[in-house]
Amino acid sequence: MASETALPTATVLIHPEEPGAVISSDFVGLSTEKKILTRDCFSPKNTTLINLCRTLGSGVLRIGANGVDSTFFQREATPVLESMKDNRYVIEPRTIGPATIDAFFGFARAAGWRVIYGVNMGANDPAMAAEESDYALNVGGREVLAIEIGNEPNLYPQGPNRAGIRPGNWGYPQYKAEFETNIEAILQRNPKAPITGPALTKSTQWMPLFMNDFKDRIVLATSHVYPLSAKETDSQSQRFTSVEKLLSAKYDEDWLPKLENAKAAGVPYRVGECNTASSGGKRGVSDAFASALWAIDFMFDVARHGGAGVNLHGSFTPHNYSSIVYDKQTETYAPAPLYYGLLFFSRAAQGRMITSECKASTNLVAHAVMGNDGRLRVSLVNKDFTQGVNVQLEGGTKAKKGEVLRLSAPDAAATSGVTFGGSAVELDGTWAPKTTEAIVVTGGKATVTLSPASAALVIFE
Repeated sequence: MASETALPTATVLIHPEEPGAVISSDFVGLSTEKKILTRDCFSPKNTTLINLCRTLGSGVLRIGANGVDSTFFQREATPVLESMKDNRYVIEPRTIGPATIDAFFGFARAAGWRVIYGVNMGANDPAMAAEESDYALNVGGREVLAIEIGNEPNLYPQGPNRAGIRPGNWGYPQYKAEFETNIEAILQRNPKAPITGPALTKSTQWMPLFMNDFKDRIVLATSHVYPLSAKETDSQSQRFTSVEKLLSAKYDEDWLPKLENAKAAGVPYRVGECNTASSGGKRGVSDAFASALWAIDFMFDVARHGGAGVNLHGSFTPHNYSSIVYDKQTETYAPAPLYYGLLFFSRAAQGRMITSECKASTNLVAHAVMGNDGRLRVSLVNKDFTQGVNVQLEGGTKAKKGEVLRLSAPDAAATSGVTFGGSAVELDGTWAPKTTEAIVVTGGKATVTLSPASAALVIFE
């Protein structure tokens, strides 16, 4: 690398006099397929997976996705759990019973996470949805943030390239009627049941209609975001999945209008399911260190606009977009590079966002948070994977000193060797920083140098 003096210089101006949105304490979240419940995964005995969640602090676990609409609940069912060693994406229907839900909420309770619990709408059986919701609410109690009815209903209709589970002419009016029927069945059993929806994809315009019809009957609005497409083969396409596109482009139009629709209706909004690229992600991008840098910036963007949280999707499969993966050989759970983006954000996003201005000739982004503990935390993410940068921080603090926790890997494409604060996550799912770097603050100014494709959390004391 060239000497520090040869590096380009960026300036980040902090404005504590311009406070922004408060970041929810459970902003960080994970999402997974409902059919994972049929495997020996979620259990209060799964200590490593519990620790991996606890290491991220408070969070929200969403269980649902495509598998929710072919997962059936029966009170008398006692299915034998399938092994995670056979874990794969399952299309075939599955049935769960009370013991499955007991184990799942035992896991959530041990992790200290709340739950968005998805129930089947595709079967068009409101009585079953109500029965399962009733059981989940009785077992889960305070852990249930919301009951989510169905998944991506705008994709239910048959289409030229989609089998669908509803006729081709099925649209929002029909969805509204079905959603209404499910709500009524659920609330008849549990009048105070918290409901969420509509769990839409980025491509639909249903959100304003949904908010107008159901804003008084839901506690949370959700939609899904995948900025890139793993199936896109044209490298010149806007949605082609590559490290370059992941770190350079932003697709606020995929989620921001839906967030604004919810805010206008007075309902909290959460990105209920998202990741780097659709269709399970793409090897070499979604499982690479670049995904962690993307996640930090994306989550801060959602937080800055007042979003309630982000749930990164995955089903523990290695080499795709899962932030936590299951190794079938060693039968262990471990963090993928993407997990470190969640870890970084969990340590950086503790309080209220404040305005920051980033003036840089390179692909650098900055986010500032005034902590609940009175500390100023500035997140610097260098998304340029070839160029380092000297960053001068100005204003925002009367502190005389600070420290830096660095997030780094061999390069943007690395799938291993990731550390935060000089430390990797331990085999048992715990983490603690081993190195911190002291910085001197003079006249409200400090300088931090970032390597290519890296991030730094600057904490002023």
